[in-house]
Amino acid sequence: MRTDVVVVGAGPAGLVLAWLLQRAGVATTVVESQPQTELGLLPKAGIVEYRTVQMLTAEGLGDTVLPFAAENRRCEFRTADESVVVDYAEITGGRPHYVFPQHELVARVAASFLDEGGSVLFEHRVTAVEQDADGARLSVTGPDGPLEILADTVVGCDGAGSAVARSLRGHLSVHDRHHPMRFLVISAAMPPLVDHTIYAAHPRGYAAHMRRLPDVTRLYLEVPAGDTAADWPAPRLREELGRRLGADLGDVELPEVDVLDLRVRVTTPMQHGRVFLVGDAAHLITPAGGKGMNLALGDAVELAHGLIEQYGPQRDGTRTARYSDTRLPVIWRTEAFSDWFLRVITAPPGAGDDRDGFGLGLREGWVSTLQHDPLLRRWFAHAYAGVDPE
Repeated sequence: MRTDVVVVGAGPAGLVLAWLLQRAGVATTVVESQPQTELGLLPKAGIVEYRTVQMLTAEGLGDTVLPFAAENRRCEFRTADESVVVDYAEITGGRPHYVFPQHELVARVAASFLDEGGSVLFEHRVTAVEQDADGARLSVTGPDGPLEILADTVVGCDGAGSAVARSLRGHLSVHDRHHPMRFLVISAAMPPLVDHTIYAAHPRGYAAHMRRLPDVTRLYLEVPAGDTAADWPAPRLREELGRRLGADLGDVELPEVDVLDLRVRVTTPMQHGRVFLVGDAAHLITPAGGKGMNLALGDAVELAHGLIEQYGPQRDGTRTARYSDTRLPVIWRTEAFSDWFLRVITAPPGAGDDRDGFGLGLREGWVSTLQHDPLLRRWFAHAYAGVDPE
């Protein structure tokens, strides 16, 4: 099989990239390990920044393929003693977040891509990527056996365990860090408690409440690094979530509980030769602030424009050559915000009464400053909502 561009991974970034390339007439094939019936089923991220919505709308994906409508305008910080609500939409001049679950975004963009004749090799897994001056060669396994794909460009949108990224070992630098805590990520079968996001900065640890669908709410619970989902049966989960959130969850069903280790990583550069990395294949970020999917979509749109110029009439590869230089400053700024935010919402080391009292005091100090300092509140609102200050 021969094509101009192979996109590995049919997540949000891979599909948006492929959609834009196909619309511009660039021959593109997507390779996806999941079967088509499972694509877009897993609820993951769901907060889309204001600038991301503006970007996707300008690219022709908003309103039609992705009708962004459900706004999130406020977030609330709950400590053991007080509640601080930040109306970041009002502070940024009426610019909110939008609630759009990642799995629904994937399903909609995939359907549009396929309806327009897009090519996706479902249930195919990339096992090797090689490149030379003449092109790139992908070894792929699928239901009908091995397959070889020859392409001019390869884009790895295949997540944190990227096979494409592994093929570039020795050519790139990886900067990473492991945080000493773990989150349980819970899909609760319940409507949201309130119409905004709650960050509970409780002395016992962090908890969060995030809107997703009318009858599904996403909850987070900070637990010790060694804990697993099995250590937290539903009754214990409901009790601890209720305690930290300051709410009675009753007998709400918790059908899905996943474990999330807090790893961060930035790969520099995000390209080598004919191979490019996008989203989690290039960088990981904590869930603090909901930035992961937004960064990935920004990568995808920037690289799409570069590849369209490269394969278009002008045959100009300048923008693709500068892809890493363009995206890395944005990524590092976002990593810095997420790292700061994580320190505000999570508990310092220790457990119960053995928590670091100074660390707890610092965290409450930040929450209090958000309430009383208009300059910090303005910076936070713009960084959090994804709005460029005017």
